[in-house]
Amino acid sequence: MQHEKNGIFYWTYGDEKKPPLVMIHGFTGSHEGFQYIVPLLKNFYVIIPDLPGFGISKPLDKPWTIDHLAKVSNEFVAGLALPVAPFLVSHSMGGLVAASMLAQNPELFDAKTVFISPVPNKITWRDGRKAGALAGRLQYAAGHHVPLIASSKLISLLATQALIRTHDTGLRRRIRQHHFKNLKYISSSKFYEKLHIDITKRGVIDYASHLDDFTICIITGSHDNVTPLRYEKTLARTVQATLHIIKGTGHLAHYEHPDHIAKHLISHLTK
Repeated sequence: MQHEKNGIFYWTYGDEKKPPLVMIHGFTGSHEGFQYIVPLLKNFYVIIPDLPGFGISKPLDKPWTIDHLAKVSNEFVAGLALPVAPFLVSHSMGGLVAASMLAQNPELFDAKTVFISPVPNKITWRDGRKAGALAGRLQYAAGHHVPLIASSKLISLLATQALIRTHDTGLRRRIRQHHFKNLKYISSSKFYEKLHIDITKRGVIDYASHLDDFTICIITGSHDNVTPLRYEKTLARTVQATLHIIKGTGHLAHYEHPDHIAKHLISHLTK
């Protein structure tokens, strides 16, 4: 069911008497990125917002940073006035937002949390992710002057093809279509550019000192070229998280292996 609160659109699924679970999507995404996982979470009352500036939610006010996005997201969660503290589950950039949310207002959330392929650390010049980060920054910087660049289907296709690991042709086509749909919701190329820069300057590991009181599960793909496994292992050790590795998949595990993610997520949150 679709709802709106203070310009943030959000969707709820399931029985509101069940334990609440808030899910935070990644960069350029929306609530629809979790559409394959949600049907597997029948024991929860699932709440998924389109973050400000993404999907159909109104653009985020400045400053365009992860920490400000987290602050606004916490205000949204507090405004829901849920009867019990919700679990927090996040993917990719959403993991950065979630880490900041937990750091800023830990009392809002249950002590158990799940990160799916979170941004583990900042990107340095010697990092293999640097080329991709620069390409993304250039796309949105150029898109500020030439909007067709930011919403280019060709660029989206090439980027998506680099992420897909499944050999299922039907699923590959659906993933591409989902990403094409996200292009329609780019609120501001300048916002995307500034937030993208902030994403590359930090990682969940930078919030580690604020996560001591949380019981953390990290789920990631073995062949993730956006948030590589070696960095996720370091993050897991630093925050003393349980790490689950889904073999043969990459950054789009929430599309390609929602059953694996749901299994580990449910196990962590209910044990």
